[in-house]
Order: sequence, then structure tokens, then C-alpha cells
Amino acid sequence: MKELTVHIIQSDVLWGNPSGNIARMEKRLEEIPGGPSLVVLPELWTCSYDNTGLREHALSSPSALEMMSRVCADKGFFLVGGSLPWVESSGELYNRAFFIGDSGEIMGSYDKAHLFPLLDEPLFFEAGKSPFLFDLMGIPSAIAICYDIRYPEFMRSLALTGAELIVVPAEWPTARIDHWETLLRARAIENQVFVVGCNRSGEGGGQVFGGRSLVFGPDGSTVTRCPDEGEMIASVSIEPTLVGKIRKKLPFTGGRNPLLYSPVTALDEKP
Repeated sequence: MKELTVHIIQSDVLWGNPSGNIARMEKRLEEIPGGPSLVVLPELWTCSYDNTGLREHALSSPSALEMMSRVCADKGFFLVGGSLPWVESSGELYNRAFFIGDSGEIMGSYDKAHLFPLLDEPLFFEAGKSPFLFDLMGIPSAIAICYDIRYPEFMRSLALTGAELIVVPAEWPTARIDHWETLLRARAIENQVFVVGCNRSGEGGGQVFGGRSLVFGPDGSTVTRCPDEGEMIASVSIEPTLVGKIRKKLPFTGGRNPLLYSPVTALDEKP
């Protein structure tokens, strides 16, 4: 594939209002041109961090998933559907991102592995236990969610497993929005991958969220940078073959010395 078109939907989220958010997001998805491309939504776009209502809001998540699947089938694009609060049959609640194919088929999902303590995520969600890698029209791809990007060893593991494109739905606050940009760029540079970050905008629950959705190339170059405020759809083209070109020109990842990394890679020993 010479080029991949990516559509990032940077949107506000109605606090604790899944039905309203599903209706609003469906309209935005209908604005996306039909045909093969990748669409990315923000984290927890149906309700945001209305934590005490998450289990109730999760009752609407199957409807959100059905809507996204239907639109993908109608429009013929692929979708990383941000993330939704999702209750397993066993009762655990997860912050779950779905990858949906251009036929509307659910191709797989990823549960957020690193839970953000400042928004009390560990009190409400279970942490995901495994990464999720998928094929996007021949491009090895993976998903990380928001706080995951503060863990470079996790992002490196995605790249070592083969990912050349990492998609990051988020609800990153304005107070640390420079961290968001810096970390996304660093993860792109150190792993020589494309990184697509879709962040929400607006306010809710006493927080102001930072927008500034971004796409970085495998050399750290800025492909697109959205404003900090406001809702928008950013459409950009990326050249997937650039990953191989950059890695051949700058073979930095080949110089790893894993024998020195055991403090990072070994499991923590808890007393």
C-alpha cells in the first residue's frame, strides 16, 4: 500500500450520556468519505470518566458497537472505535477498544492495561492482560490507550512483536497536554513506527481535556497536529512503507542489548 488515509475524530463527550454521544458520533462517522481508510475515535467517548455510572453506561456499549459496525459496513472503512466501558459475562469491567473491519465485522479488541490512578481507573476497571495486534490492509498495527504511552516498555513490546502503526485513543487532560505530545513523539522515534493519537476535547467532571490529536511518522516528524480546543475531523495520508525505509536508513533498533534490561523486563516481585 502506497498511502493510507487516516481520519481522526477529535470530539467533546457529553458527560455520562451514552445515548446522546452515540447519536452525535454516528453523525460524525457519516461525514467520513466512503472507501478504504482508517477512522479513529477517542477513549470512553460514550460517557467519559463518569466513574460511578460506568456499569450502567456499559449497558449502552453494545448499541455503540452495533452502530459503529453498521457504519463501517455501509461506508467501507476500518475503525478503531476509541474505547467503551465493557462488562464481561464474568462481571469484570474493562476499558475496551474494538477494531472493526470494513465489512462491519468485529476483528478483535484490546483492554487498557495501564490504569490511570488520578482518575481512579483502578477502582472501577480491571487491567487488560494482553496486547492486541492486527492487520490493517497489510500494515501490522496495534492499539494502546491513553496512559499506556507512559510505559515505553509496553510500546516497545508492540513494535518488537511487529507493529508498524500504533493507534492511541485518549482522554488526556489539558494540564499535561505537553506530556501527551512529547510521549507520542518519543514512542514514534524510539520504535520507528507511525503513532496516531486521538484525544478528546471539552470539559467534564471538573476536568478540561486537551484535544491536540496528533500523527507522528517513524522519524518523529509531525504529520498532523490538531488544535487544543474544539471538535474536528482531521484527515491525513501516511506512507506505510516509510517505516521500512527509516529503519534501513537509521538502524537504531538493531543495537539493543536485552541482557541489560532485566530490571525492566522481569516481573515485579511483590512481598
